Amino acid sequence: MKKVTFFTITFSLIGMIAIAQKKKDLLLKIEMLKSELNEMQENLAVSQRNEKVNEAKLLTLKEQNSQLKETNASFLKNITLLTEASKKKSENVSNTLQSLKEKENQIKYIGEALAQRDSLKLITLTQLKKELINSSISVKLNNETITLSIPNTLLFENTDKNFEVNENGKKALEQLSKLMNNNPEIKITVQGNSNAIKFEDKTSIDNWDLSSRQAASVVRVLQNQYSIDPKRMNAMGKSEYATTGVDTVTRIIIDPNYSAFYTLVSEYMKNKF
Repeated sequence: MKKVTFFTITFSLIGMIAIAQKKKDLLLKIEMLKSELNEMQENLAVSQRNEKVNEAKLLTLKEQNSQLKETNASFLKNITLLTEASKKKSENVSNTLQSLKEKENQIKYIGEALAQRDSLKLITLTQLKKELINSSISVKLNNETITLSIPNTLLFENTDKNFEVNENGKKALEQLSKLMNNNPEIKITVQGNSNAIKFEDKTSIDNWDLSSRQAASVVRVLQNQYSIDPKRMNAMGKSEYATTGVDTVTRIIIDPNYSAFYTLVSEYMKNKF
């Protein structure tokens, strides 16, 4: 009897242990399934979010595609209109291109002529500086002209009264005459400036009179003593209104025949274009 009871208890314990092990296995299985379920839910949530993002992108792309289609249609329409306009005005375009080509040639010629003129101006200035040996005479380039400034004290004995060029002045003018004789195209304007205060001897009426006589005297020396063609010279008096200080100067404005330059350009434009 005791043996039966022992076996019965033993089998019961074995059964309970087996049931406990199965329960444990089931619990582990349940935990694994819960973990897999959570992971699947997270993946599902991510997929749903991605789906919404993709839907938004798709909607944006559709809108962009629609806009591009409209833009493309408008662009094609404009191209068609432009093509038709181009065909209608092809002759005018051709004429315009020809006119532009002619203008380019004109600009090119004028540019070359201007460069030639500037070269002539530089050559004249360089030659003049070489010819002048008197340090009191200054040479400057003012805008389009070369200005030679000779102190009146060098040209005239008494700058307040006298308008006859003295010997020192004649020597200074000889240097200018060499340049003019070597370059017959050059023309000059002699500008007399006087700021005398008193005219007691009444030789001259006023500074207008005196400065004009001094300028004419310079021109006369260049004509009579150095054989400069008077047609190449002008004389003018500026009175005291062109002076910048007490000391006065006679200005000789040298024009390297720019009028001939402009005439040449005008004739070329007329004949070529």
